[in-house]
Amino acid sequence: MKGRRLSSRSPSQGGRLAALVRARKALVPPASGGLSWARIFWGVTFVAVGLGLLWVLRPVLAILAASAGLAYILDPMVDWFERRGIDRENGILVIFGGVTLASALTVLLFIPALAGQLEQLDDRLKPLVMDLDLRIAPALAFFETHTGYRLAIDLDALRERAPALINEHLPSIQGYASGLVRGLFTQGLGLVSALVNLLLLPVFVFYLLRDWDRIVASIAGLIPGRYRPRVDRIAREVDDRLGAFIRGQLTVCAALAGLYTAGLLAVGIDLAVGIGLMSGALFVVPYLGTVVGVVLGCVLALLKFGLSWQILGVIAVFSVAQLIEGYILTPRIVGDKVGLHPLVVMIALIVGGSLLGIWGMLLAIPITAVASVLGAEWLESYRASRTFRAG
Repeated sequence: MKGRRLSSRSPSQGGRLAALVRARKALVPPASGGLSWARIFWGVTFVAVGLGLLWVLRPVLAILAASAGLAYILDPMVDWFERRGIDRENGILVIFGGVTLASALTVLLFIPALAGQLEQLDDRLKPLVMDLDLRIAPALAFFETHTGYRLAIDLDALRERAPALINEHLPSIQGYASGLVRGLFTQGLGLVSALVNLLLLPVFVFYLLRDWDRIVASIAGLIPGRYRPRVDRIAREVDDRLGAFIRGQLTVCAALAGLYTAGLLAVGIDLAVGIGLMSGALFVVPYLGTVVGVVLGCVLALLKFGLSWQILGVIAVFSVAQLIEGYILTPRIVGDKVGLHPLVVMIALIVGGSLLGIWGMLLAIPITAVASVLGAEWLESYRASRTFRAG
């Protein structure tokens, strides 16, 4: 009976029923999938609000990023204390105490000596210029003898005007240098107040170091299970490269600081210890410490000895140290663990310096090392893809 009822339905009735079903489906929107103007609007709004929050919170994010970087560097030291039975918090306090003591000794030993040298700068420049004819005359005679040209330099007029020129321009030069140093740090960090940075940075580093292992485990727990082995492998490779670079660079900086200091002391330069330590510390940005050390060493040599062999001695000290660094220290300490070609390092430093100044140069090599790991991973995936194999 039921079969006869179904079979007795006319074709026209079946067509009308199918049309009604299609119309009803057209009126009901799909449950999921596809793009709509509402989704696009909310997506753009979410991105805009996120960028706005990043811009507003950029001082806090900058100090958090700096704190996370310091915590990453110091975490192996805290782990070393833990392996020897020292509580994690006590290990952090020991590290902070050592850094504070070293900073205090640096300030007490280096800053007063530097201030004294700056106060004597005026007194040293005037005698240098007053005796300029005696210092330059041999060089001018040598140049004329070998080239046949005579350089017309009115040393008497320069000597007469030297005191007035020094008194007029020295304060402005010192003020410009001080403002440049202050602006280098405050603008490079992008923070409102450098004092707030110094106060908050140790606090953030302390709490990040204390909970570092827990934070890393929490982040790892957010990764889906099927992607976790690959992410763990990439993270280990990135950690190996960054760790090799940081440990190697700090060791090279310490070795160069010793070489610079010993060489400048042998030449007889004032503030040799301060310049050597500062140049070695600044070498954490490759080549920066060498440039700063050569300039400061030559200036102090000129002020103390005039145009003499000590200037060439300063240049020789940094040149020999640079050769030792390039051919002995870096190949043996850092080696090829970072995995970056020297040309890539130079390009990274130039790009980082042009974008973010001194801080861009500081971060250029670590960021490039991470990018090289991610790029190699992408290249491996591309070569394993059907697109590459089909070609």
